Parts: sequence; C-alpha cells; structure tokens
Amino acid sequence: MSKPVTKVEEAVLETDESSISEKSLDRKPYVPESGPERDAIVKHLRFKLDMRLIPHLAILYLFNSLDRGNIGNARLAHLEEDTHLKGNDFYNALSFFYFGYTIAQVPTMYIFKKVTPSVLIGVTMVLWGVCSTCMAAAKDHSGLIATRFFLGIFEAGVGMGAPTIISFFYMRSELAWRQAIFYGSSTFAGAFGGLVAYGVSKNLANEHLAPWKLLFIIEGTPTIFLGIVTFFLLPNSPEKLESWFVTPQEKQVAIERARQGYNTDSSLLDKRQLIAAFTDWKNLFYCLIYIGLNIPLASYQSFLPTIIKLMGYTEAKAQLMTVPPYACALAFLLLISWNSDRTMLRGYHVCLCALVACVGYVLLISSSKLGCNYAGACLAAMGLYPIVPLMLSWVSNNNVGHTKRAISLAIMNMLGQCFATVGTQIFKNKTAPRFFMGYSICIAFTGLMMVLSLVLTFLLKRENARRQEKFGDPRPLSSSEQTEVIEKGIYDKHPGFRYFI
Repeated sequence: MSKPVTKVEEAVLETDESSISEKSLDRKPYVPESGPERDAIVKHLRFKLDMRLIPHLAILYLFNSLDRGNIGNARLAHLEEDTHLKGNDFYNALSFFYFGYTIAQVPTMYIFKKVTPSVLIGVTMVLWGVCSTCMAAAKDHSGLIATRFFLGIFEAGVGMGAPTIISFFYMRSELAWRQAIFYGSSTFAGAFGGLVAYGVSKNLANEHLAPWKLLFIIEGTPTIFLGIVTFFLLPNSPEKLESWFVTPQEKQVAIERARQGYNTDSSLLDKRQLIAAFTDWKNLFYCLIYIGLNIPLASYQSFLPTIIKLMGYTEAKAQLMTVPPYACALAFLLLISWNSDRTMLRGYHVCLCALVACVGYVLLISSSKLGCNYAGACLAAMGLYPIVPLMLSWVSNNNVGHTKRAISLAIMNMLGQCFATVGTQIFKNKTAPRFFMGYSICIAFTGLMMVLSLVLTFLLKRENARRQEKFGDPRPLSSSEQTEVIEKGIYDKHPGFRYFI
C-alpha cells in the first residue's frame, strides 16, 4: 500500500513539475543537421530575410546615396549662384563631407558594438535627414560646408553598419549577392536622383523656392521618417528575431548559421581583435584597393551631371541623361555579384570591374565625340559600382570575429574616404570640357586596383594551398570550437579556415 502524499510533498512535486515544464519550454527546437527537412527550413528562412532585411537596408542606403550625391544635381539647378560660391568653394564643400565621414568611421563601429544596430542606424538616419534638409537653408559657403560636414558624420552609421549586419545573417558564400542588392540601391539612387532633379527643374520651380532647395527638401525629409521606422523594425541579430517573423526552428537555424559564419563572440569590444584588425596584412591590400576605388567613384558621383552637361546637353536634359549610366551600373553590379557568390571568387571579379572602368575612362579621355564620351561614362559606372559590394564581401569573408570584421570594414572605408577628397578636386572647371587630368588620375587608380586585386588573390590562393597540403581538407567547426578560435586570438589563422580569393 502506497504511502499517502502530504501537502508539503504535494507542493514540492508541483514545483518540480513546473520547473521541469519551464525547462522543457527552454529547450532548443529539434532541427535536423542535414537532409530535405533542414534544406526547406533554410530556404524559408533565407526567403524571409531576403524579403525583410535586405530591402530595408537597401532603402536606407538609397536615401543615404541620394542625400550624399544630390549636391551634384543641385549644382546644375544654380546652387553656386544662389549661395555666392566662388573659385574652389563648391569643391571644398564636397571635401568636407568626406572629412566628416572619415573621422566618424571607427568611433561609429565602436558605438555599433555598444548599442543595437537598429538604435545606431535609426538615430543617425534621423540626424542626417535633418542635415540634408537643412542644406536648403544654406545661404553661403559656410552654411553649405557645415551641413555637408555633419551629413558625413551621421551617414557613417549605415555605410559600414549595414554590411556588418548582413554578415550576421548570411553564410560567407551568400554575402556578395546580398551586399550587391544593398549597395545596388546607390546606383538606383543615381538614376532616381536624376529623375527627381529633372522633375523639379521642369515642373516645380517657382519664384519663392529655388529648384535646388526643393531638391534637398524632397530627398531629405523622407529620411527622417525612415530613421524612426528603422528604430523599431530593423532586425538586430539572429538571437533577437521576433516570434511573429520566424518559427522556432527557423530561429534556431539562423543562430546555427551565424555560428558557422564565425559570429560567436559576444564581447562588446575585444581589444585583441581591434589590434588584429590593424595588424592584418590582408587589410592593407583591401585598403589600397578601396583607395584606388574611392578616388574615381567620389568624382563620378559628384560630377556626372556636370560632365554630361559639358557634352552639349541642356541643364534639364543633362539631369535626365544621368539615368542610363546608373541603370547600366545596377544591371552589371547584380550580375557580377551573383557570379562572385556562385564561383566564390572575389579578386578576379574586382580586377574585371576595374578593367571595365579603365576602358570607360580611356573612351572619355581619347575622344571628343558625344556618343563615345557617353559610352565611356556608362562603362565607368559599370566598372566602379560593383567593386564596392565585392570589397565589402571580401573583407567580411576573411575577417573572423565581430570586432575584427567591423573594425576592418571601418578602417578600409575610413582610408578610402580620406582619398575620396582627392576625387572631389580632380574635375575642376578650369580643366573642362575634356578633364584630361581627372580622367588620367582615374585611369591610373583603376590600373592600381587591377594589379593589387590580382596580387592579393595570388597570396591568398597560395596560403590556402599551403594549409591544404599541411592539414588536409577542412572540417566544419562546432560553435564551441569557433568560440575558442576567437577567444584565443587565432581568428583566420586557424588551420581549418580557408580564405575567399
């Protein structure tokens, strides 16, 4: 005969049962390690992220690029005359944006580790939207410089923050295509900005508000609203994906995929990773390639409307004719990035794009024929713009650890933007209409990119071959092994790690 249960024992049993049930609720959902069921979960998860995360970031970068580059369209709408700019005042205003953007890179990535991405990007978006809108109130050189400087500081948040976020959710072989869609919005911004500028110049001009002022207001105001939306809706990490957005199995797969991408460190700022980012020899190559890119790219964004106008088009028609080069660049960018992910090759694609840009500048410098010049402008855009997502992916692929990856991206972008100020000075009016000096500098730096990308590819390929010969085929590391790789400061030097070439 069983012993009767006392009230105290009954209470203990109830407590044990409740704790057991709570523990059971905390258990990880069952997800198969491989097979059709897991493949289906991964496919659904990727689709959801592609429909939410990537479009959101692309829209943010669209307005980032619009607010950065609309000064080139505003110039055709008599910005210089109305703000009494003389001599090099316009070029100095362009440079001050890059001064702000440069000094904010590393501090912004430090803040990125201290607060959630949605907070950092949302707040900085609101602030740069205010700066962009306030450019409409600029009355002289000083006001324009001040707004451009702070615009650069606040835009630094999205520029490097968004690629870092993307690397949290996608595998190494999936990055270039997603980075391309994200960054491709900047080429769409170039085309869209030209259409907006054309519409403002033709239909909205009035005596009380100049077209260039309307342009800054129309393109700056939506950014403020988007910043507020971002604060609430942007996903921060796989661990924080909402239950309404993904199933428990999909969330678990997202976390596992993040760990497979060496996203296991949780420290706010690892000083060893900070030092490793500055001392990694690969980052020197990335920085030099990015410097070679940003000089022609900065000049292209700022001066394309002026260059096209000097080909013989009217002001309004010049605004409209900026659209096709950006459309060509967007199509080529998506194609190249897709193929880069498919082949898991970065350096050869960077070299190919640099070659296309170089051919474009050769056409611009070698002929005075309108059709030849316009084809050169299209080829230059097609070559320059795809290199950005390729480089963002290349750096993310080959830097292990949150801090090391984020700081490496920030260093590359910081040095690239330092030299972007050179790009704002090489197409001055005194060299118009052929811009011999400006085109020659662009040809030189596109050639530099070709050489450096091939050298880096060779060195990484050689290192992969050395590890393959010494250690054999790499095996996937468990999450605990990946954590150990990061905590012990091994990073990408681990024998099982293979570089993307």
